[in-house]
Amino acid sequence: MKDNTDLSTSDPSIAPPPTDAPSTVALKRPKVEFSGTRWFFSGIVRILYRRWTRIAAHLFPEESRAEHVARSLHIPLPDQLNMSWVTDQLAVGGRIRPEDISALARIGVNSVVDTRSEYCDDAKALGEEGIELLHLPTPDTRPLSIEQMLGGAKWVQRRSVLLACAVLVYGGIHAQDAMQLVQQRRWQASPNHGQIVRLREFENVVMGQPSA
Repeated sequence: MKDNTDLSTSDPSIAPPPTDAPSTVALKRPKVEFSGTRWFFSGIVRILYRRWTRIAAHLFPEESRAEHVARSLHIPLPDQLNMSWVTDQLAVGGRIRPEDISALARIGVNSVVDTRSEYCDDAKALGEEGIELLHLPTPDTRPLSIEQMLGGAKWVQRRSVLLACAVLVYGGIHAQDAMQLVQQRRWQASPNHGQIVRLREFENVVMGQPSA
């Protein structure tokens, strides 16, 4: 989540939000579906990617000649900001490393929601850069509660893929369209069946309809 500041930067590790990012609009309501195939294969890719980042950290140390060569060849390196822009005001990402906090501030991020139960981003360090933190602890692979989704969506209007979809649904986009948008912007987005069910429930709550 960010403000409307100038996001131009010469830092190659910082990706500004896409200029073609859509606005929040209301669409015809389809039903969001769980894709077991996508969940399975993207899980394999995520495991391989994590192993690659560990290898790359040793092969391409920061500020080394090898790192500059890798960047010139557009090889993804683990020290880049782990985030993907969904709209021009909303991004989804992984944990925030302490050394990345100033970079987030430079691209205009002013609020962060951390949905991990095992860890939490450094609220004090974020605050020193003018970034607010909301912690909604949720066990890994488990869906956020409806209360957490409502609270998080409301807070953002002023875990996670699920919360990003909740923000979009709360803003008027239907759940299926929100999920497709997030998955288009971030290939790692593969919520499990329980999380999809919770998103349907959340959409019903927002739309003022009883859960099916």
